[in-house]
Amino acid sequence: MKHSTSTVEPFLEVAGNAIGTTGPISYRAGYRCVETGEIICAIELPASIAEPTIFAHSSLVIVTTPDGHIVSTVRGVAGCDLHERQPIVAEPIDSIIARSLNSENLRMEEATVADLEKLLKRLNHSASLVSKTIVQMADSCKDNF
Repeated sequence: MKHSTSTVEPFLEVAGNAIGTTGPISYRAGYRCVETGEIICAIELPASIAEPTIFAHSSLVIVTTPDGHIVSTVRGVAGCDLHERQPIVAEPIDSIIARSLNSENLRMEEATVADLEKLLKRLNHSASLVSKTIVQMADSCKDNF
C-alpha cells in the first residue's frame, strides 16, 4: 500500500467578497494542502476581531532607500513581513511630498505657513545630510585609488 504525504500550510485571507466601504468585513483562516490548494479546515472571523489582534502584535517599519524611495512594511510577531508573498512597492519621496502638499490635503490637515516652514527646514536639513554623505563617499573613493 502506497502512502502519500501532503504539505499543509496555514492561511489567512479576506473571506469571499466580504469587502465593505472601509475594508474587509471578515477573514477566513485555516489550513490548506500546498499541493492541491484544497482547504482542510477553515473558520470565518469578523474583521472587528481579527484586525485588532493582528495589529496589536505587529509593527510598521518604514525605511528610506539610498535612491530616495520610501518603503513601508508590516512586521509580524515572528519578525517576518506580513506581506512577504506580495511585492512591496516603494514610493519616491518627492511623490509623497507632492501629494501631501496638494491643496485639498493641506486644507484637511489644517496646515499653516508655520507647519510648511518646519517641513521646509526638515527637507533642507535632509538634503544637507545627503550632500555631506556624497562628499564623504567621493573622498573615500579618492583615498582608495
